[in-house]
Amino acid sequence: MKIPTKCRYGIRALIEIAKNQNEFPTKRKQISSTQGIPTSYLENILIALKNGNIITSHRGAGGGFKLKRPSDQITLLDVYEALQGSLMLLDCTECPSNCERSEECVVRPVWMEMQEAQRNVLKTKTIKHLLDLELKSQNNYFSSNISF
Repeated sequence: MKIPTKCRYGIRALIEIAKNQNEFPTKRKQISSTQGIPTSYLENILIALKNGNIITSHRGAGGGFKLKRPSDQITLLDVYEALQGSLMLLDCTECPSNCERSEECVVRPVWMEMQEAQRNVLKTKTIKHLLDLELKSQNNYFSSNISF
């Protein structure tokens, strides 16, 4: 499975929003510049994340975007589904009636198992998990580059 750019950018945008969650709303311009996401593309992603009940937007001078729930409650599966719809390898894994061969197909159980494994991985990783990894990585970088 290839993860679409929209999902990769959406996750990066959510990490940026999560960094400021307890302080202030994150502006679109900040997300775009910090994460290297084109503003026009980011706008569509933020709309989909808002429609998916993952973020809220606040208007005005102090406005921007905030997570709708804590970062440890937003899974990568939530993000994927908000931006791409259902995680489905093949039509027959969701609806066997879409394929006339699904009853006798020997490979369909493999596709179903693969789909379920992907879902399980995405369900166990959260935005907080990724934010913590990023902060740890930055701390390791800075501590290893300090010379006395």
